[in-house]
Amino acid sequence: MSNLHYTIIEQIHNAGITHIISVPDGYLAPMIKKIENDDSLHLTHAAREEEALAIASGLAMAGKKPMVLMQNSGFLNSIGCFATLCQNYRTPFVLLIANRGNLYDKNNYDIPKIRYMDGLVRSMNLLSYSCHQYRDEDNLVRLAQNVAETAGEPTLLMLDYPPEQSAC
Repeated sequence: MSNLHYTIIEQIHNAGITHIISVPDGYLAPMIKKIENDDSLHLTHAAREEEALAIASGLAMAGKKPMVLMQNSGFLNSIGCFATLCQNYRTPFVLLIANRGNLYDKNNYDIPKIRYMDGLVRSMNLLSYSCHQYRDEDNLVRLAQNVAETAGEPTLLMLDYPPEQSAC
């Protein structure tokens, strides 16, 4: 397992995040397994991305600090829920998104995912930050959580690391 997972998990703790909601994804599986073994984090497995967003929104409305883990194609599938629940009710939380089709991804079937994801992020003017671009930032998750709380809306952290540094 790469240092990335430990670093992000340490950052999750430093950000005060206590609840993780995940949707199954092979890219995120090693990180989810590590979180499962962490007694200080409450992990909820969601069957669908809309369910994960609803759980995180409810927790945020209750004053908790949740984080959602999902793949970009799942985020694209759940955009109706994101727009009508998360954005409409201004629920502050962080989404860590496995950004499939990124510059380092060698799977041709993932390319359309990033094309549509990038376009959607731009067209909706979403708060989105690249984990790879900010890879030297020790407190990236906390900074994203602070942005979410300050803006009063979800913030996207795009997990777009090279394969040798990621969960692949």
